[in-house]
Amino acid sequence: MKIIHTADIHLDSPLSQVGDSAVRRHELLRAVADMAEYADNNGVAAIIIAGDLFDGEYVSAQTLQSVADIANGSKAQWFVLKGNHGSAEPYSKLKKLAPRINFFGKDWTYFNFDGVTICGRELGNNDREQYASLSLPSNCFNIVVLHGDVEDDCYGLIDLKSLAQSGVNYAALGHRHAFAGYKVGNMQACYSGVLESRGFDEPSKSGFVIIDTAAKQIKFVEQYIRRIERITVDVTNVSSDIALENKIADAVNELGKRNYLDVVFVGELQSGLHLEIAANNVLQNRFFALRTANQTVIPYNIPELTAEVSLRGEFVKLALQIEDEALRADVLKYGLKVLGGEV
Repeated sequence: MKIIHTADIHLDSPLSQVGDSAVRRHELLRAVADMAEYADNNGVAAIIIAGDLFDGEYVSAQTLQSVADIANGSKAQWFVLKGNHGSAEPYSKLKKLAPRINFFGKDWTYFNFDGVTICGRELGNNDREQYASLSLPSNCFNIVVLHGDVEDDCYGLIDLKSLAQSGVNYAALGHRHAFAGYKVGNMQACYSGVLESRGFDEPSKSGFVIIDTAAKQIKFVEQYIRRIERITVDVTNVSSDIALENKIADAVNELGKRNYLDVVFVGELQSGLHLEIAANNVLQNRFFALRTANQTVIPYNIPELTAEVSLRGEFVKLALQIEDEALRADVLKYGLKVLGGEV
């Protein structure tokens, strides 16, 4: 049997800092529909959502109806854990719209079909004693669904060792937004990561996990509508603003314009060049969302500057007394720009 494991979709996220938020919220829904279509086309019998299907307490009627339509039209059985975002109300409304969705409760909730047991429960703080009450059949492929952390008890500590000792074959986990796999004894466990990256704080590949219970194998299936492109541009030896624009343009020439772009500028930036202006001229409105970071350094002749009998010379002498190397470099870079009339 093939089963999809996903989590942390966060439908109806505000997304106020990323591109066109309305478009992106719709694309998160589209990603759920694409996942369901993949399931139908690839013989997937069940879809597990290990928490945080929704982002907050308020979920629009359109979003609820869309999820219900996707689930009701799916060939697969759906199993949903609420997680730690929002409230129970949206899930109660979804249950009425899509009664075929199976929900987990505050105590261990078990579902059995075709030699597979899927069980799970909503976690809270200090829930370690609950692992002793987990009771699984010995003649099934056992899947446990939990939303919490394998290291931190701030919201539901997931005890992988106790799960492995309880006869769990696979632990479908949610809460961390990047794919991660664990092997404890005969048990495999995974955080599925996100179905679709919502912003630059979710840079890992998006997609879902496929569990093959017959082969006892798992694999990550990459899927995305938009992804985060991360590049580094070294501006060392660039001698003019036009050359700087050309350097940036060449670096992004092959990248998909519909994606997020995360650019880090490094190297030695010649004094007098206008990196921010050049970057804006080339990159603004070219990608769905843009983030830039300037980690360049300006090459200075420090002995020559400290020998100057000037305000600039006195400034450099003071800046060199800063012990933190990164802070010292920033103070020198921006202070000398100000003194040189470049800011």
